[in-house]
Amino acid sequence: MDMIKKLRRKFILVATVGVVIIVAGALGLINTISYMRMEAQVETILSYISQNGGKVPLYTSPKETSWFGETDWSQNTPDFSYQLRYFSILVDDEGYARDINIANIAAFTKEEAIQYARTTVAKGQPQGFFEKNKASYGYMITPQPNGDYLIVIMDCTRDVAAVRTFMRYSLWFGVGCIILYVVILAALCNLAIKPFIRNMENQKRFITNAGHELKTPIAIISANTEALELISGKSQWTENILKQVQRLSKLINDLIMLSKMDEQKQELVMEDVNVSELAASVAESFQMVAQEAEKTISTEIAPGIVVRSDSKRLYTLVNILMDNAVKYCDDGGAIAVSVTTAKKQKGALVAISNTYADGANMDYSHFFERFYRGDESHNSQKAGYGIGLSMAEELAQLLKGKLGVAYKDGAITFTVRLNS
Repeated sequence: MDMIKKLRRKFILVATVGVVIIVAGALGLINTISYMRMEAQVETILSYISQNGGKVPLYTSPKETSWFGETDWSQNTPDFSYQLRYFSILVDDEGYARDINIANIAAFTKEEAIQYARTTVAKGQPQGFFEKNKASYGYMITPQPNGDYLIVIMDCTRDVAAVRTFMRYSLWFGVGCIILYVVILAALCNLAIKPFIRNMENQKRFITNAGHELKTPIAIISANTEALELISGKSQWTENILKQVQRLSKLINDLIMLSKMDEQKQELVMEDVNVSELAASVAESFQMVAQEAEKTISTEIAPGIVVRSDSKRLYTLVNILMDNAVKYCDDGGAIAVSVTTAKKQKGALVAISNTYADGANMDYSHFFERFYRGDESHNSQKAGYGIGLSMAEELAQLLKGKLGVAYKDGAITFTVRLNS
């Protein structure tokens, strides 16, 4: 069933979106904290080197000063000063290098050290990161009391690479978890929607059985009323009884048809259908009804438009829309029927509109829901049970078409797009 498939897809989609948001939020937070922790550690070491005049004293290491201080990464190891790869340059207020220390790094010559020091100063930020030959470096510019500037640049490639690796693996882990979740959810979602499927099947079974059971007493009422007319002649009462019997019979047939709509896919007889002639025939059949209600029907039908469809069900679809247009058209209003070719001369476009002054403030998103009526008070004099448009949409989907509704300039228009 299309409805079950749609429900299953929507259930999986909504659940997946929720999990994606949770996983993305969690991994994003973890990766952000990881990056901030690495950045804080690099800043702590750069600050420590700067405080010691651009050098690291032997056998000592900086104290953890960041709020990520739960990890003692140095542990006061004697090898700490030998593990760092950095250089420092002392620059006077005129931009000349007064002292250069490159003893603790091999990736920079004195010329390169001066060049990159100037580059960091040009950035206008007291600290940050840059890359050189796929290696990552952190820098810090510290003003001195005498007006000089101490520039410390340290190799932090391993720290940055560790964070990037963690981010990459966490991304793949998150994607893998989401895919696994979707697979498991797709396998188990039938259990979640099983009660809904059971209720819907029971509802359809009840409608079908009740409809067939009601046909017998309705037929008896109709036959007895006709017998009374033969004996006593027609009267206002017998005419009202027969009119309501016809209305009830139509409702029962519509309900049965709606409940069996999914089963009709196997019964489709696809053939070339002249949509122009079909729409003209339906419009002609409603001329008398419209005239009695003092309403007018105009047609603008392009000739010879043919599509591949089921003629019986397409006729029913157009008939439902035409009946709805005549029924809800304003008193003395106008109904318009048009048939044109769709874009690129493929398929057909059937539009049925009617003047409807009360339609300006209506919610058209519910028009195709079963048993929905715009007049929620149910005091409308227009007959209807809110299943006609639902049937029309089901038929449009059955015929691989699309049904839409729009309101403009005081008229409501239903449009059916049919594929060729």
